[in-house]
Amino acid sequence: MVGVSEKAGIMSGTDGKPSLVWARYDGAPFTAGNLGWQPYWGMPGSEISRERSLVSSITLDLLMCNPVIAALVEGFATYAVGNGLTLSSRPNYGALGISKEAARELSHQIETAWQAWAKNGAECDASGRHSLHQLAVAAYKSFLLTGETLFAIDWQKSVGAVSRTKVNMLDVRQLDQTITRVAEGNGGGSIMQGVQFDKNGRVEGYWVRPFVLGNFSSAPQAVFVKARTSWGRTRVAHFFDIIVPGQIRGISPLAAALTPAHSKSTLREFGLAAALVQSMVAATVESDLPRDAALRSLTTVDAMDVPAPAGVSPEAWAEARASYYENVRVNLQPGLVTHMYKGDKLVMHRPNSPNMVHDVLDKSLSREAAKAAGSSAEDVSGDYSQTSFSASRLAQELPWRINKRRRSAIVEPFYQAVFAAWLEEACETGRIRLPNGAPAFWQATDAYSNAVWRGEGKPVADPLKAAMADILEVENGLSTLEAKLGERGLDFEEVLAQRKAEREQLEAAGLPYPVPKNRDDFEPERDEPPAKPGQQHDD
Repeated sequence: MVGVSEKAGIMSGTDGKPSLVWARYDGAPFTAGNLGWQPYWGMPGSEISRERSLVSSITLDLLMCNPVIAALVEGFATYAVGNGLTLSSRPNYGALGISKEAARELSHQIETAWQAWAKNGAECDASGRHSLHQLAVAAYKSFLLTGETLFAIDWQKSVGAVSRTKVNMLDVRQLDQTITRVAEGNGGGSIMQGVQFDKNGRVEGYWVRPFVLGNFSSAPQAVFVKARTSWGRTRVAHFFDIIVPGQIRGISPLAAALTPAHSKSTLREFGLAAALVQSMVAATVESDLPRDAALRSLTTVDAMDVPAPAGVSPEAWAEARASYYENVRVNLQPGLVTHMYKGDKLVMHRPNSPNMVHDVLDKSLSREAAKAAGSSAEDVSGDYSQTSFSASRLAQELPWRINKRRRSAIVEPFYQAVFAAWLEEACETGRIRLPNGAPAFWQATDAYSNAVWRGEGKPVADPLKAAMADILEVENGLSTLEAKLGERGLDFEEVLAQRKAEREQLEAAGLPYPVPKNRDDFEPERDEPPAKPGQQHDD
């Protein structure tokens, strides 16, 4: 429409004009029109494409200056990735034609080699600086800030590295969104915002602008990079959380939280200004004495040395008053003494903020921003003083489910794509020994790379109560040990093997192994395993 801004979205009020919250935001690249709020309607996914660049630029900017956005990004990344996801390799022994024991041995071999590779920045990172878990955190933060994660899996020989599989993290701005060509791809496909599709709508590759380190004066032309090799190995991966069908690019999940988060900062800014005004110490002197005598009574040196004005007519009085204030400025800086013109009074009006209404509004904005982003108000504020155990559990339930969904949509595919590429090289080069009779990796890629990824467990307010609830569920058949260990980010087979090893070491050292206190054969005075048939405990 004529007169309506092409970009009127998150920074607009209900009337279509810039909202009060964003009116003072210097980064606003547009001003809306005056014809009122107009919803945008275009081709599938165009609403997101229209807003994504603006949202990304604001989110990146507020990350450095807005405590709410900074807390959300750091908190979400910690919940979703933490210290990194743990690999639980699950080779499909049926598809591979091997026994369970052989699959278990292969799994242990893969997990051991993967752990060493993922922790070594020289092996996994194209720049040779960061571990894979650090790269995963960067990938997820990119999703939070821009709505997308973009990375390449390179094949390069590096000094100090044995493997050639390297992860190259890319800035999503390198994916050239200006390239859109209909029916110009291979076989009659199309290019939309830097993503090339075939005629069936399947991704063929991406138009990526190379980044030359240290070169800020020029932007190289975008080059086409296939999404996969001819045999299916990932070359470039582009992940985002799909919202509507036909969506080409992603948008930050923090988009709806930007306005309440910035409103909170604006409220804090004005509240701070009000508090500073109230904390100022300003003194004014009203006296019938001559000016010099009044100031000398305060033992203050008058730097202005302005003589007392004279005049009897209203005109002369007004002129003298104006002349006086041209030389003697009323200054509200703390600690300064200002002498008013005779007969004048300076009245200080105390602001009504901060007050109880200010606190209520501040907390309301925190809750609104947290809820819009998929978090809890307690996580944003860090204040749990008014939250009970039951309330804290309820407050964490939905955010935890949202976190698990985002982890499965962004973090786990990142790990899986890298894992499959690494495993291909490890198997083909012989660093992973395949069982006798097993097919080559390229013949059963999915069977070899089948895996489960486990992250940090769900945070709990009271670990004792949570543990008791888990015990009751397992004892009454409502859950399993594997499920409960999985909720804590642990692998059942690893825990089982570790417990077995610990028990054997304790028994070899002559020490009792801890047993559950609610076992039927447990005796309070004897905390040790039950005697085997034909054996008796020593009294």
